[in-house]
Amino acid sequence: MTKRREPLTYENTLASVAAVIGWDNCAAICGVTERAIRNWSEPDTQSGIRMIDAERLDRAVIASGGSHPPFHRLFGLRLDIAAQELAKIDIANAAANAAKETGEAVSALVLASGPLATAATRRAARHEAEEAIAALESGLAALDRHENLGA
Repeated sequence: MTKRREPLTYENTLASVAAVIGWDNCAAICGVTERAIRNWSEPDTQSGIRMIDAERLDRAVIASGGSHPPFHRLFGLRLDIAAQELAKIDIANAAANAAKETGEAVSALVLASGPLATAATRRAARHEAEEAIAALESGLAALDRHENLGA
């Protein structure tokens, strides 16, 4: 029975490496038993591949004619996904802050335009408007960071 391994996991990548160079070669390269290597490829075990062994296997795949280092590629893809997720959270947080600050600015501007407006209420309105502008600029910066990630 074939075990299901999720894509973009170290277990799945190890199984794909073993399909290219063999479980026995993987074990020899990493200096462990074949059972240990197979355990590293099992999603339901507590053991996992060590970074140095992932590098060794990447080198072996390249040496055997592979087009790319599989663990290096996996690591890069996982980091790219994490960065994109953080960028989306960054935009959401910036939007929430901009909504808060612009709401406060509108409220302060309304108070500053009324019949009871004073120099103090106008100063407060100016301050709130400046905070709203800064929050919107932060939102633009978050969008730029998101676009620069290619998301």
